[in-house]
Amino acid sequence: MGDRIEVPLELADFEVLGTELVEGWLEVRVESTFTAACFHCGSVEVTGNGRHLRRIRDRSFGYPTVLVWSQRRFRCRDCGRLSRERHPQLAGRKRISRRFQAQLGELSKREAWKEVACRERVSWWRIADSFEAVAASVDPYAGPPPSVISIDEASFRSRFVYHTVFSLPEQRRVVDLVEGRSQLSAFRGLSAFPDSWKEQIETVVIDLYWPYRKAIEEVLPRARIVADKFHVLRVVDKAAEKVRIRHGRRVTVVGRDGGLARGNNPRFQPEMWRSRWLFLRRHHLLTSPDQDRLDRLFATHPQVGMAWWLKEAFAAIYQATDRVEAERRLEIWVHHVEQSQLPEFKGAWHTLTYWREQILNYFDHRHTNAYAEGITNKIKVMKRRGYGHGNSHRYRRKVLLSTNHQPG
Repeated sequence: MGDRIEVPLELADFEVLGTELVEGWLEVRVESTFTAACFHCGSVEVTGNGRHLRRIRDRSFGYPTVLVWSQRRFRCRDCGRLSRERHPQLAGRKRISRRFQAQLGELSKREAWKEVACRERVSWWRIADSFEAVAASVDPYAGPPPSVISIDEASFRSRFVYHTVFSLPEQRRVVDLVEGRSQLSAFRGLSAFPDSWKEQIETVVIDLYWPYRKAIEEVLPRARIVADKFHVLRVVDKAAEKVRIRHGRRVTVVGRDGGLARGNNPRFQPEMWRSRWLFLRRHHLLTSPDQDRLDRLFATHPQVGMAWWLKEAFAAIYQATDRVEAERRLEIWVHHVEQSQLPEFKGAWHTLTYWREQILNYFDHRHTNAYAEGITNKIKVMKRRGYGHGNSHRYRRKVLLSTNHQPG
């Protein structure tokens, strides 16, 4: 015999006859109190025909809980058929209650399925079934039409298998995932939007990926395309880093390296390689000793100092108060790039030239892909907790539900 435990059943039309703790499971014996009726014709003219003990898994009350329902059986006097009593929460032949299934569905939205299955002592397929029941009732296009959308990619698995992610930064949710990372993927995702959405979308934020831009121009010709600030700055920062790396290598090398590590390798200049993170740091984050160290480095390598100044001058463009001021600063920066004769920056500006209008569009409403990048990180955490996903359809639904979860 186990211990008696009082439980708040909170299940209408049921009476608790007793509880018992058996091998870590809480068994709750219950009987129904509602009026007996025929399930087939609805007549209340029925006679008893015995009882059937039915074990149903229910939500936990400190322990994994099982309802032991003494289910009545009837014979109808009107239609003559046999039936068992039914209850909305315990309907059909399922061995779990609907409220427990709904609880499993909510947990499976934001947690790894294996974790939920181990904690609740259920099978993996039970979690999958509950998740599918929750996912089937979700409409990703419900809600007001957005004015801003973000497009980014997320890795589904290794070997360059990606999904294109469409998110709504103002509504803080993901609206769709489409297999692939191409113009066709973006076209399919955008074409699936309702017509009311296509009319209301004013801004689309993307990274510097040409196929996405072509798909947007085809499906949403009136939308403003904004090049993400982070990716634009990264192009310029990489150009400056290439200049630093080029000057960190010695031109003259006698003999072979001899297997020496980078720190002792005579081909490299230690003071230049050790300044990597200091060189990439923004000017307003530098301390006085940091600035003195950079000044000494730039005194011996003027072109590295010019590269550092160019990347900081480009970052200052994003501090402009309006589009006109940003365009003026950009023109000045381009002039300095031409005068610097640094091939790395000329190559970077050659790339950014094709995105000039999209870069300046940022200063109209200052939208970025920050929310989309956060979603990408959340997807990575979700995959690691679940040790990867093999089913692309469930992966899509999992992302949609887990990223749209709002903490209570």
